[in-house]
Amino acid sequence: MTGGRDQDMLRGAGIERARWGFTLGVLHVGLAHGAADMGAVQRLRDTRFRGAPGVSDMDRFDPLCRHLLIRKTADHEVLAAARLRVLKGSGAIRDCYTAQFYDLGELGRSNRRCMEIGRICIDAAHVHDPDLLRALLAGLTRLALESGSELLIGCASFRGADPIRHAGALKYLAANHIGPAHLRPARAATQVLELPDAGGSAEMTGLRQVPALLRLYLGLGGWVSDHAVIDPELDTLHVFTAVEAALIPPARLRALQLLARG
Repeated sequence: MTGGRDQDMLRGAGIERARWGFTLGVLHVGLAHGAADMGAVQRLRDTRFRGAPGVSDMDRFDPLCRHLLIRKTADHEVLAAARLRVLKGSGAIRDCYTAQFYDLGELGRSNRRCMEIGRICIDAAHVHDPDLLRALLAGLTRLALESGSELLIGCASFRGADPIRHAGALKYLAANHIGPAHLRPARAATQVLELPDAGGSAEMTGLRQVPALLRLYLGLGGWVSDHAVIDPELDTLHVFTAVEAALIPPARLRALQLLARG
């Protein structure tokens, strides 16, 4: 499912919904097509984000997006999903999901083509599976490059909205990974938390508290906003996160490209 404009961008990059994909060991990475696939996406998201199947997590952004699926090759069980949307121009950036929480004016004025990645959802039994995380990252990176996206953007979430639980991680991010002023977002949400002053300390112990997926983004050269947003509805705290495609370390990029060849 995708809006016509985004569909044209991906189709022009040679990304066909039904045929795009690759196999990595016991996992298959592909794109959702049809009602059955979208039903699997919804069931996984309803359970993981809303606590029970039938309490819908779907929103107005889903029809505008592509949906990445990771399945077991043996029985086709869906283990992970993510949605993505190619954004070109300030209008599209102002209308994206992330713009509900962050003022992306500077990013829109930069005229960069972005791919927004969101609603990353992993089956509870596989949240610590490193192979699944690598497959997910390889798939997202391949789609970003094939669509000509210059930045991957989104909200990286911490479970639990209480900032005290994440103090070490937030201090580590403040010391090491704040993004450039000409791209990072301004404050837009009502429940905003300034990242703590790290006092110049690397605070490497806080790295262990950073969510696994965000650590992978940081390993690609990613950066975060200088503030976090509290989302009481989902009981999360999140930071704006961006990865600039041109700055991904070459060795890491080659490794992901090799994985994505299947």
